[in-house]
Amino acid sequence: MKSLNTKSKISYSLLAINTIPLILLGILIMFLSSGWFSNAMYGEIEVELKSVASTIITMLDTAYPGDYELRGETVYDFYKGEHSLSNDTPLIDHIKEETGLEITIFYEDVRILTTLRDLNGQRITNTAASETIRDEVLLAEESHFYDNAMINGTGYFSYYTPLYNSDNTAAGILFVGKPRENVDAAVESAVYPLLAADILCAVIIAAINFIYNKKLAQGLLKIHSFMSEVSAGNLSARLDPSVLRRGDELQEIGYSAIHMQRTLTTMIDQDSLTELLNRRSADRRLRQIIANSVKEHTPFCVAIGDIDFFKRVNDTYGHECGDLVLKNIAACLKRHMAGKGFAARWGGEEFLLVYDHMDVREAYRYLQRLNFEIHDLDSCFDGRTVRITMTFGLVPGDTDDISQLLRNADQKLYDGKAAGRDCIMC
Repeated sequence: MKSLNTKSKISYSLLAINTIPLILLGILIMFLSSGWFSNAMYGEIEVELKSVASTIITMLDTAYPGDYELRGETVYDFYKGEHSLSNDTPLIDHIKEETGLEITIFYEDVRILTTLRDLNGQRITNTAASETIRDEVLLAEESHFYDNAMINGTGYFSYYTPLYNSDNTAAGILFVGKPRENVDAAVESAVYPLLAADILCAVIIAAINFIYNKKLAQGLLKIHSFMSEVSAGNLSARLDPSVLRRGDELQEIGYSAIHMQRTLTTMIDQDSLTELLNRRSADRRLRQIIANSVKEHTPFCVAIGDIDFFKRVNDTYGHECGDLVLKNIAACLKRHMAGKGFAARWGGEEFLLVYDHMDVREAYRYLQRLNFEIHDLDSCFDGRTVRITMTFGLVPGDTDDISQLLRNADQKLYDGKAAGRDCIMC
């Protein structure tokens, strides 16, 4: 029995000698690792907030060119260029939904547009930024990252950056933030389980953390590089495919970044209803075709088409039916223009068709075929079949003055309307 007890004491002693230092070392490593992990996480958040802020500013400048200003005499409206931002909450709500970040746009130091809400669920607009934010960001015109900015009683990791007008003066502030408690909870959930591990587990975990964070940093750099290109205006930038094969949160961030890029491209280039090019994008494409035509001496033609008596469709069947007709016409135009140039929604029920590398005679033949297709196009709505006709004005690209070119096409369109509609005037 004594021998057994002695053996047990030695076993316990060896176990204690080997385990206690390992546990203590493991705890020390975990404390050190927790600090390092927290700093790494905070650094990641700073990069993320800066990238999203840069993307939002690029989005606003691209979609709504012009300065930030208040308009009105008694009731003020906040504008970016000619677009009112005062009630444009879907934009920032969509970004919050995609990124999980809170967004606020200030005019000077007053919140005009925000995703932040009070306990009653009301947006906390018409409230002022703190004096520190006002002095360090707005007045000093400098961007700042804060790791515990208090807003409405909640701590945030936040990034504040000035919003500049064309004269390089700060007109307001953009805030992008993430609740600190969410980040702290993520840090604690990653650190606390490791405190119970022995030294072997601590070493393994430390090694895994080292390898993982190295890959994490590489992934972040790739995402940062991608977002920097997008924020610089390169909407065709590509994210390194390795980020999308990670199988972790960075993969999700990568897909979110790509989705944001596609959303930005769609917002800038496409008409939301018809999914054709919008007027801004069509204008840019047409200018490029004109430039190529002048340089290479190649022909092109421009046609403007208008749906005949479209108001009658809306008045008779309703706007939902009118939208269906527009979508069906757009799909028909897109199929027709494949390989020939491009189609765009020019406004209302008007569409722009640009035939590249074609003279008027060839473009006219294609337009005739298109008109036959439109005659056979049925839009079925609420058990009824709606058929429409279109009138087109077609002109050759014989001038590099885009305004004159479009006026010529418009005039031909008006001539077609005056001649009885459902025709092609050239």
